[in-house]
Amino acid sequence: MKQWIIFLIITAISIGMLYGCGPSEEEQRRAEQARQDSLEQVRQQQLEQQRRDSIAKARADSLAAQKEEESEDQIDVTFDPDGAYAVQVEAWRSERKAESQVDKWVNRGFENAFVVKHGREETGDVWFRVRLGRLSSRQAAQELRQQLREQYDAPSWISTTSGG
Repeated sequence: MKQWIIFLIITAISIGMLYGCGPSEEEQRRAEQARQDSLEQVRQQQLEQQRRDSIAKARADSLAAQKEEESEDQIDVTFDPDGAYAVQVEAWRSERKAESQVDKWVNRGFENAFVVKHGREETGDVWFRVRLGRLSSRQAAQELRQQLREQYDAPSWISTTSGG
């Protein structure tokens, strides 16, 4: 009987050791799969963050390039409020269109862009001329005209203003 009790104790200890020694193959496979899933999730998060960072950098680079281009495009010219010359860059039948084009030139850095109404309403021959400036000399107007041609490929001509 003593041997039988020892045998049962040894058998119970052996069974306990078999179960307690380590995880089963199924448990190991599940643990490895969970680890792989976790690593894949981290990798996906890193890729998403890199994509967001790349988009943010591209936007920042684009804005910087646009600002640099705008600053390069702006022509350095000194306008004179009493000047006798202006450079006409456009003419439109629609006053609304002419005003929108003035906004375009203002955004390009020509705060002195303005519209001049020309023609006779009785005959219907009315034009709204878009002009830049008031410049003190014909030479200054000629230089502005040349710069407009080079930077904006804008046809233009020099006009005299009624204030000068």
